[in-house]
Amino acid sequence: MREVTMAWSRQKLGKTSFRYLDETVESMRVMGHLSVTPEGVRQIVVPTYREGKTAEDLDKVDFLTIEQRFEQFGNESLVVWNSHPLVCMASNTENIHVLPPYDYIDGSIQISVRGLPNSIATFVKMSKTFLEPDDIRVRNIVNETEGMESVLTPRQLECFKLASDFGHYRNDKKITLQQLADHLKIARSTFQEHLDSAESTILQWASEQLSEK
Repeated sequence: MREVTMAWSRQKLGKTSFRYLDETVESMRVMGHLSVTPEGVRQIVVPTYREGKTAEDLDKVDFLTIEQRFEQFGNESLVVWNSHPLVCMASNTENIHVLPPYDYIDGSIQISVRGLPNSIATFVKMSKTFLEPDDIRVRNIVNETEGMESVLTPRQLECFKLASDFGHYRNDKKITLQQLADHLKIARSTFQEHLDSAESTILQWASEQLSEK
């Protein structure tokens, strides 16, 4: 398994259709992918608009189509259809996965892509041809992370990752367990049970890894 992190600067993206996105938002976080097809990707995004700009302006960006608007944890969130050529290039490359969340900030973006070595190499080569990144970093994935994920059930992993992505483990956390449970449309007690089990399993797994070293 291999992971590549690629970054494009504001100067580089400003020469493309991304400049219209830069005119509309200060930042936009892609929280997740709802569906991935060769024609585009349906994404959940949380935008921070520039002064005087709204979702109506974002909908005018040629590669974005707003499909749904909703309130999430005090912020406006959107379901958008993203048909940018770079997005389609990733979705048409077999055996890779773009890892959310990732951020578009002040005209620049950085994404991480994980997959089989040959597939990662193919995607990097195509990206260089289409719009060469300003920075490319490649690393092999160590087995420890994969081992941690393998000891969790799919539901435990989903709850733990959601809590982590939304800052549940930060000192200044602003999200409640009820809000996290609402995100998955399950009862708070059920979410708490899955999360407690995940945390306990991860601690036990980490303890065993340390004992073996």
